[in-house]
Amino acid sequence: MARKTKAEAEATREAILDAAECVFMDKGVAKTSLEEIARKAGVTRGAVYWHFRNKADILDAMLERVRAPLGEMMDETAEADQGLESLKNLCVVALRKLAQDTRYFRVYMILFHRNESDQAIAKHRELAREATEFVTEILGRPENRIKLHPELTPAQAAYLLHTQMLGLFFDWLADPEQWPLADVAPTFVEAYFRGLLAER
Repeated sequence: MARKTKAEAEATREAILDAAECVFMDKGVAKTSLEEIARKAGVTRGAVYWHFRNKADILDAMLERVRAPLGEMMDETAEADQGLESLKNLCVVALRKLAQDTRYFRVYMILFHRNESDQAIAKHRELAREATEFVTEILGRPENRIKLHPELTPAQAAYLLHTQMLGLFFDWLADPEQWPLADVAPTFVEAYFRGLLAER
């Protein structure tokens, strides 16, 4: 049998991830087998194992696939002159992606509401650490720190912002019809930041 080209191997990997999203959404991570993912993707179980060690590996790859564009925006925000405005914009973009991007919606629905394993807790902790460290760095810049509420450290403000965003992600995914999230995202984010900043 001829060896697959790099493009063909990448196409197979993407098909496996697409299939896993569908099956995880339907059955949850714990109740899904690699055999079911392989059938949904139209590949052999061996092909799944060629690309991924286990379901945890697949979930990590699914998250990386939706986080990559936001990661680029985080890098841009970290280098921007107006850190707070860029940070606000990043929060709005993340909420709008959740409401408007089907893949982004499915992956975070799986992580928050279709994953019954210890991996979910570990992944939450990892994402929380990354997010709070990033936001702490932005808020710790002298030009931004001076704008914070005087009783909040940058780390505390970053933690508050993270938990507010996380709570909104989690609760909205449980009932997406409760708010037109893409429309109200700027208002919600502005309210979040108003609570973190010193009174003018």
